[in-house]
Amino acid sequence: MMNWKKIKREYPHSYKKFVEVMFPYVGVVGVITLNTFDVKRLFSFFDNESVFLNVERLTSYQWVYSILLKDGRGTFPKQESRSTREEVEIDGFEECFKVLNQEIISTKQTIY
Repeated sequence: MMNWKKIKREYPHSYKKFVEVMFPYVGVVGVITLNTFDVKRLFSFFDNESVFLNVERLTSYQWVYSILLKDGRGTFPKQESRSTREEVEIDGFEECFKVLNQEIISTKQTIY
């Protein structure tokens, strides 16, 4: 299960973007309501933001992820392999929020 409180607290810019895009007319009343959100929809959200999560199966019970940006930069964070795809997707999406947050901050700094 995604740790939405952590995402909102640690990656406020990407969380705000997520809420604006995925819930444009209603917003999110409380992060607890996101526990019913289908995390598979995050693939589309991050693809549209040019943060691409790649999930790979190395062996029957070993899954890892990597993240690529539209300009070709990649991030291969230190990670533990997970035994299920769902577990590694959650880890990867949390890292995507971190990467998008950094991209938003660096874009804002470039503008000013």
